[in-house]
Amino acid sequence: MSKIDDLLKDCLLEDGTILHLRDKYIGVRGCMELATKEALKSVKQLIVPGNQIADEGLEALADSPYLGNLEVLNINHNDIGDDGAIALANSENLPNLKEVSMFGNVVGDTGAQAFANSPQSKKYLKLDLFKNQYTDIGYKALTESENLKNCEELEVYRD
Repeated sequence: MSKIDDLLKDCLLEDGTILHLRDKYIGVRGCMELATKEALKSVKQLIVPGNQIADEGLEALADSPYLGNLEVLNINHNDIGDDGAIALANSENLPNLKEVSMFGNVVGDTGAQAFANSPQSKKYLKLDLFKNQYTDIGYKALTESENLKNCEELEVYRD
């Protein structure tokens, strides 16, 4: 069994709806492997902060055919930049995603604009991009976005 299989066994809630992987240090490769696991089909909350998944790991999750039921994604503190943000913002594989927490990553203006411009963002109730690296350009795009006007919790301040 791989480390990811062990983590799925140990960290997936009994009913299969919550996978809690905070600080398990799975890295890019682990996240890419995780994205291929059929066990994710029932997951509604995926909690993976502090795992160094980077852009490639988030791209794999965004492309996963098994996360169609995902509603909440916590990817705080994972060295995710614009490429990962763009992949997530434009993913059509996550039709039920309503809450995204990306606190403390390295998303810049391009990633912020991807969320602002994506029709996928219309369904978000929460988008947390606090402590990322976008400038006033990204901030303005997010706060003035028509796609995010229904977002109840838009966390976009940078300091």
